[in-house]
Amino acid sequence: MVRLPPVIGHRGLSALAPENTCAAIHAAYSHGISWVEIDLSLLGDGTAVIFHDDTLERCTQHQGHLVDINREDLAWLDAGSWFSHEFAAEPIPTLAEMLSLLSTYHMGLNLELKAQPHVSHATIVRCAYSHIKKYWKSNQPIVISSFDHDILLAYRKADPDALLAMLYEDLQPDWQSVAHRIQPLSLHCHYTELTQDSITAIKSKGYQIAAYTCNNLNEAIQLWQSGIDTLFSDQAHLFTQYLNNKAE
Repeated sequence: MVRLPPVIGHRGLSALAPENTCAAIHAAYSHGISWVEIDLSLLGDGTAVIFHDDTLERCTQHQGHLVDINREDLAWLDAGSWFSHEFAAEPIPTLAEMLSLLSTYHMGLNLELKAQPHVSHATIVRCAYSHIKKYWKSNQPIVISSFDHDILLAYRKADPDALLAMLYEDLQPDWQSVAHRIQPLSLHCHYTELTQDSITAIKSKGYQIAAYTCNNLNEAIQLWQSGIDTLFSDQAHLFTQYLNNKAE
C-alpha cells in the first residue's frame, strides 16, 4: 500500500520560489522534499498548465482569465516577478514540462485537478490521464485530488487503479458514502477544520488523512501527534529539517 509522506510541498516549495513553477520544484528538490502538490488548469485552447487561480492577477504581472489565453501566450507571461525580481520571466509551466521535471527528480506528486467554468469533467480527466501516461516516469507514485468529487468519479472510471484523494474545506456529513464510491487513498482537509473525532473516524475506515496548509511547526507537531499522516506546507523545508533532526 502506498503511504503518503509526512510532509508535501504545497505548490512546490512556495515559501522560497513562486508557486506552481519549475523554480519551486527545483527548490523543493534541493531541500530534500520528496513530494510536492501542484494544480492542473487548462488554457482556452486546451493546453494543460500548472496554475492555481482562474485569473492571472495574483501570480503574474498581467490581468485576465486563464481561459482567455492560449499556449503561445505563455512565452510572454511572467509568473515569477510577483514573488521576487530573482524569478523575473519565470514561465507558467505546462503539465508536460512539470511531469517530465518531477520524473527526472523521481519525486512523488499530488496533482490537484481544478474544476473550471465551461470545461467538462471528461475533458479535464482525459487531459490529466493522457499526460500522466505519456510523461510520468518517476519511481514515486502520483495521487490525483480534487474538491470536485464528480471529477474523481470520472477519473476512477478512466483509471480503476488510480490513487485518488478527496479534498474538503471541512469534512461533510456524507463523506463516507462519497468515499465508498470513489475509493480514495486519502482525504485532504483544511487543518483548522479537523477534529480528533473526524481524524479517528477517517482512519478507522482505512483512509489516510492529510491536512493543508499548515506553516507553523508547533501546530504541525500537534497535528502529527493527533494522527494526521501528511501535512501540506509552504514551509515544507523547515518541517522536513525538523523530522530529519528528530530521526538522528
